[in-house]
Amino acid sequence: MTVVEAGAGPRRTPPPRRDATTAQWGTSGLVTQTFALTGRSLRPYMNAGVIIVTFVEPLVMLLMFAGVLKVLGEAPGMSTDMAYIDGLAPAIMIITAVAAGAQAGNGLINDLRNDVITRFHTLPINRFSVLLARSFADAARSLYQLIAVAVLAALIFGFSPPGGILGVLGAILMSLLVGWSMSWIFIMMAALLRNGDVLRMITTLLTFPLLFASNAFVPPESMPTGLRVIAQGNPISYANDAVRSMVAGDVSGLEILTTVGVCLALVCVCAPISKRSFRVM
Repeated sequence: MTVVEAGAGPRRTPPPRRDATTAQWGTSGLVTQTFALTGRSLRPYMNAGVIIVTFVEPLVMLLMFAGVLKVLGEAPGMSTDMAYIDGLAPAIMIITAVAAGAQAGNGLINDLRNDVITRFHTLPINRFSVLLARSFADAARSLYQLIAVAVLAALIFGFSPPGGILGVLGAILMSLLVGWSMSWIFIMMAALLRNGDVLRMITTLLTFPLLFASNAFVPPESMPTGLRVIAQGNPISYANDAVRSMVAGDVSGLEILTTVGVCLALVCVCAPISKRSFRVM
C-alpha cells in the first residue's frame, strides 16, 4: 500500500511485523519442524515417574507370560529348536511396539483438549509435521521399551537367541517399524473421531484380538479351527515370524519383505487420510 502526503513523495507502508516465534517457524522446513515438535512431544515422557512406568511395563509382561505361560511352550506344534523365552521375547517386542503405537492417537487427542493444536494452526508450519512428530515421539518411547525387553529377558530368563546381538537388533528394528506403522491407524482414528473415550474403546477392541489371536504365545496348530484361521491370517503373526527368524539366526526374506510391505502399505493408506482430516481440525 502506498501513502502520499502533502509536500512529500510516495511512502510505502511497512509490512506487518511478525513475532519471533512466527518468523522462526515460517523459515523452517518439514524436517526441522518435525524434529522440533518431536522433541516437544517427548518432554512429557522425560520425567522420572513416566520413565519408571515405561520400564516396568515390559518387565510385567515378561514376568507374566514367561513365568505363568511357560508351560505353553510344550504345546503341540511349538518349535523345540530354541527355548520358549527365545520365541516369546520377540513376540513381546511386537506387543510392546503395537501398544506404544496405540498411544499416538491418545496423545493427539490430549493435544486437542489442551488447545495445543489450535496454537499450531496459528503458526506458519506444515501441519503434517505435527502428525509425524507424534508418531516419531511414540516410536522413540517404544524403542526404549524394546531395548528394556531384550535386556530384562537376557538378565532374568536367560534370553540368548542363536541369532546373537545382530538378530536382536534386527528384531528391535522390525518391531519398531510395526509399531510405528500401527500408530498411523490410531492417529487417523483420532483425527477422524476427535473423541478420547471412543478412541480408547476402539483401540482395545482392535489391539486385543490382533495381539492375542496370533502366534505370539502358542502356534496356530494347537488352536481350535476357527481361531487357527484367524491367527494364520493375522498380520501380527507374520510380524512375529519375521522377528523370530531374526533372533533364531535363520532370516526369512519372504517374511521380512511381507512384513515391511504391509507396514509401508498401512502408512501409505492412513497417513494421507490423517493429513486430510487434520486440516479441518
